[in-house]
Formats: sequence, C-alpha cells, structure tokens
Amino acid sequence: MMLPLHAGLAILALRRPDILRPQRQGWRLAVPMVLLWFILIVIQFADYVTSDGMLNQSLLEFDLVKHAAVTSAIAHQGVPFADPFFARPGFAGYYYYFYLLPAAIHWAGEPFVSARMAFAAAAFWTGIAVPALLWQISSEAGLITAERGRRFMRLTLLFCFVSGTDLLWMGYRYLWSGNLESRSDWWSTEVTFVLHSIVWVPHHIVALIAAWISMLLLVQARQLPKIGRYMIAVLAGLGIATCFGSSVWIMLTIAPVLAGWGLISLRKGDITILIAGIAALLAAIYQIHDLIVARHDNALPIALTIRPFTFILPREGSWALLHLLALPLNYAMEFGIFAWGSILYWHTRKEWPRQPVQILLLASAMVSLLIASFLKSTIINNDLGWRSIWFAQLAAIIWTTASLHDQPRPIADRPFTFKLLLALGIAAVLWDIAGVRLIRPPYAPTSPSHELFRLRSDNLDQRRIYEWAARHLPANAVIQHNPALFQRSFNFGLYGRQPTGVADKEANLFGASMDDVSLRIATIAPIFSRALPQAEIRRRAEASGVDYLMIAAVDPVWSAHKGPPPGLRCIHREPLACLIATKDIAR
Repeated sequence: MMLPLHAGLAILALRRPDILRPQRQGWRLAVPMVLLWFILIVIQFADYVTSDGMLNQSLLEFDLVKHAAVTSAIAHQGVPFADPFFARPGFAGYYYYFYLLPAAIHWAGEPFVSARMAFAAAAFWTGIAVPALLWQISSEAGLITAERGRRFMRLTLLFCFVSGTDLLWMGYRYLWSGNLESRSDWWSTEVTFVLHSIVWVPHHIVALIAAWISMLLLVQARQLPKIGRYMIAVLAGLGIATCFGSSVWIMLTIAPVLAGWGLISLRKGDITILIAGIAALLAAIYQIHDLIVARHDNALPIALTIRPFTFILPREGSWALLHLLALPLNYAMEFGIFAWGSILYWHTRKEWPRQPVQILLLASAMVSLLIASFLKSTIINNDLGWRSIWFAQLAAIIWTTASLHDQPRPIADRPFTFKLLLALGIAAVLWDIAGVRLIRPPYAPTSPSHELFRLRSDNLDQRRIYEWAARHLPANAVIQHNPALFQRSFNFGLYGRQPTGVADKEANLFGASMDDVSLRIATIAPIFSRALPQAEIRRRAEASGVDYLMIAAVDPVWSAHKGPPPGLRCIHREPLACLIATKDIAR
C-alpha cells in the first residue's frame, strides 16, 4: 500500500513541471548543498573496514540498531510487528509510522538495499525537507522581506549547520577530567539542532514537520468555503495522526496548542479544528491500540521535573531551586546564536503578532519551553525533554533568520559576540560529524562510557554471522548474543533479520516488562560469561526461547577457551565468531 501511495504523490507532482525547472541561480545553490548533505549522510552512516581488518562502525549504531531492527521487522512482518528487542508473544508497542517508507524501500530492494541503508535514505530526505519547512513557515508568516528571499534561504541553510555553545563546556570538561565526548551536547540535558537531530532521530523531526504542515493547512483552510475548508481539515487531521505515529513526544508537545486553538475556534462557531481532531483520532486508533495493548510498563510514562543544568549542578538531591534559577542560563548556552537572534527579533518588533502563523510560532515555542522545562519521560531516557524543545528551536531559527536577512551584510556587520557564537555553533556541528568516527578509544581520551564504542576485532565477523543467518535461517528464529556485555548491543539488529531473545538492559524499549528483561538477562548471561555444562546451556537457552547462540571473541567464555566452548558445534563459523544451534547442544 505504501508504494502506490507514494507513486501517486509523485505523479501528482509531475503534473507541475515548473517545480522541476528552478532558476539557474537556484540550481547553483541547491546542487552543492544536496551533494554536501549526501556526503555527510555517507560519512555518518556507512561502515568502514580499517587497514587492520576491524570494522569502524559509526557511533550512530547506538540508535541505528533500533532503527534498522524496526525497519527490517516491518518489511518482513508488516504491522503490527513483533518486539525486535525482546522475544515475547504479541507485538511491539512503539510509534513506528516513520519506518513505514524505509521498510517499503527495504522490502522492494532486498537484498541490494539493507534496512540500515533504507533508514539512512529516509534521514537524507528528512534533511532536504527541514529547510523547505523553515522557508514555508517563514513565507506564510510574512517574515521574508521582498527581494530578500535568496538571502533568507542562504541564511536558513547556514543555520542548518549551526548548534549552540556546547564546545565551551566540552573544553572545560577536558581541562577538568582529561576526557572528551563524541557528542558536543552531552554535557547537560540535550538540545540538539538540525544536523545532529536528523542523523540520530529523524522520526522526531518528521513528526515536527507533520505537526507544522497540519497547522499551516488549518490556517489556509480558514480562507476557503465550508466544503473545501472541511476537506482540508481532514487532510490536516491525517497530518496530526502522522505526527503522533512518528513521535508521541512531539505530539504531546503540540497537543495543548491544537486544543487551545480548537477551543477558541469553537467559541467563534468554527468547527474546522474539531473536524481535524476527529480525523486524527480515527486515523490513529490503530496506533493507540498498539501502544496500550503491547506495552507492559507499569509506571506512568511522564513525570514532573525541573530541567537540570547538570554542567554546574548535581542532577539528583535537593538542587531543584537552583536548577530552576539556572534555566535562563541553561537555555542561553544551549541555544547560542539562536538565543541572540531571538532576542534581537523581539527587541525590534513594535507589537505582538496578529498574523496566525506568527501566533502559532510563538505559542508552540512557549508551550515547548514549558513542557521541556517541567516534564520528563520515564521510559529509558528523557525523550520528552529532549524532543519537545524542538518547537522552540524551530521558532528560534526562523526568528534569527528573519532578524538578519534584510541587513545589507547580515554577518559581517554583526558584533564580535555574534560572530563568536556563530563560530562556536559551526564548530560544534563539525565536532559531531567527526565524533561519530574518531572520538572513541583508542583514537581519543574518552569517558568510561565510550568503551562501548571501542573498535573490536570481532565486529566484522559478527556482521558476517548475522548476514549468513539472514540468508539461511528462518526469519522467526531467535538468535541470542551476550546481552550483559554492552548497552544497546549493536550487531544483531544492524545486520540480521532475525529477532533476539533479549537485546540488553534497555530491551523494554518496545514495551516488554522491565522485570522480564532483567530475569531473562540473568538466565542468558552466564552462558557467555563462564563455562557451563552443555545440558545447562541448553536448558537456559530453551527456557528463554532461544534457537541459536552467537558467541564471539568479545565474550569471556571465548577468551577462556581461545574459541567457542568445547563440545559445541558451530553451524557457521567465522574466525572470531560462532553460531550454535540450541537443538544441537547435548541435553
């Protein structure tokens, strides 16, 4: 269903041949930027084999294992799909709409297009869409001065490669501890800008795009007669459902804005927003059902908090008041040049906005700051605090661009403080680009957490094991690696097709019970850590529903025997990795 849908959209686009013939000057800007973006995607996502035969995996693999596993699961199972991180009856409870198109690409292009490659392609196109969204919002908000459109777009593209003042704190941390971090924003509760967010979490950015396109449609609908208005409202409702299905956290952030807008409209006798809400609810029922039924979490997913400023203050304890007082400094450091530009924009305005899109920009930014400052999600990480802030970030980028683009020399005539913030923001992006490859052991002194990303001699052989299994074993066979050795174990979801018994201590990501995850790790982990009788190995594997064991040189039991445990037969063997069938192990 996905393929004919997008083919139909492409055919509709081809009916507008003018959009395929931009001005020559437009090509001069577009082609170099698209090529640059393509090269950056390759650098960020691809694997490289080093001269000594080791696999240099991007640090993106930390999240890419999840993205690839979901893409592969949807391609081979459809939706709903089984939990790829924890083998259990039923289905995964996750917001998976973003993955539908990569899954369709993977399904249509297999074996030439892997799940990782399809996801990287989706991230690439998300990067194309972001500056287009920034332009569209700015245009409909009336923020682009006549005859200054080209300069506005150039500044927009520049600011897609700018971040906050994070490198100041990175330098301080290095002087204090002697350690570096691969991600410049890892010094406090993160606020990640365009490039970093697109390569790490494009599904959240697509949700942001869907939310804003829906709001722009609703603004346009007000100018149409009733029938046309209500048809546009239904389309906007589908966009809102897409936002919810791509990122629950982005949807929770924009929901108060839409609800407030809807109430105001109802008081004026306009049911357009109500129709959009009903359409969104109907379109999202399937996803809501999955999230409710397939998740076995007991705790509430959202809790009250005060956004911590962990660079200068401890995260825990009775520091809440100081964290509250530090919020302005916290955000000023995180937003950097965009805080400067937003202050300049509002300082030069004569009155509060009356234009609808300008009001939506301000309202979404204010709600975004409130939610990011005083609420947090409790499932593994604070994704709500990390992602909800994006509405404020988007507004800040637009306000900064709007405040500069009508100046004769928008950068050269700015004060030194502006230029310093711009340089720090660009340097932070360059740091992040290099960090996924070079800031890890043994290339750089890092914190102990980065031992997870050390180049390992058996990674290439593990990849070959999983690729062989994808070609020769049933798709529903459960292949178990060592779940206790590393957090977010990389290779099973990156290169394989089969699910795993338990991925790691964060295998509750897709809705499994945390108690069940801990119990299964306790059952499985001893197989990889010490010598056990074959009957005990088989008992533990069968009790966990494991069909195959993948033992590699990184596992302690391999080190103890200089190879696979004695008496176990490898159905497929690489020099530093071995795949063992549970049914072949003696009882």
